[in-house]
Amino acid sequence: MKTRTAMPLRRTPSAARTTAERDALAELERWSMRAVPDDSAPLDADDLVRLFRDCISTLGLDDGIASGFTVNTVHYYRRKEIIDPPHGRTAAARYHRRHLWQIAGARLAGHLGLVTLAEAREAFRGADEDDLRAFLAMRIAEARGRDMLRAPATLARETPNVRERPRPLPGVRGAVSPPRGDGPAGRATASPRGWRLPARAWPGPRPCPRRRPRPLPWPRPTCRPRSPPPARPPPRPHR
Repeated sequence: MKTRTAMPLRRTPSAARTTAERDALAELERWSMRAVPDDSAPLDADDLVRLFRDCISTLGLDDGIASGFTVNTVHYYRRKEIIDPPHGRTAAARYHRRHLWQIAGARLAGHLGLVTLAEAREAFRGADEDDLRAFLAMRIAEARGRDMLRAPATLARETPNVRERPRPLPGVRGAVSPPRGDGPAGRATASPRGWRLPARAWPGPRPCPRRRPRPLPWPRPTCRPRSPPPARPPPRPHR
């Protein structure tokens, strides 16, 4: 039976990838010195969620990575043994900066779809804090590379083509430029053919004429005339 090997924390990347990972690692260290200067400071689950969201926002990554990440996610990672067990249980559990690198690496790896949670658990087991930061820096470089590949396609969809001119309507030989609204009311507007048209007389959309109802193909039924009432008999003479 074949066993699946765990994903290594470090591999041999290209020169551009090495530079991107080095920059990400430097940004992580600067953010860590600002947000969590004391490594031994105890943190609860709410602090981990707040620090993780601040880290994603500071690094300029996609907001979808941090959306939906709550305290329940931290508890789920703890039950699946993706992060190291904290000191204490339930509400009295205390975490450290090492747990922050673990949840950030697991969340980024799951968002990219490159590493499963089981592989992340095997990679985090027995790793020191430097290896965890290096693993997180690799995921940050991959996320930024994917965003750069998707940026031109997104920009092309959102930005209209300014060089494309509107097509003339069928039956119209030449397109006429619309009048300008910043001039006086009686200002004339020139067309490509050279004739001028006052702005007031500029043709607008023609109203749709009301159609008359069509006559029925059969004659309408007429009311039958009432028959006259029956004549009364003449009165009898008195004797």
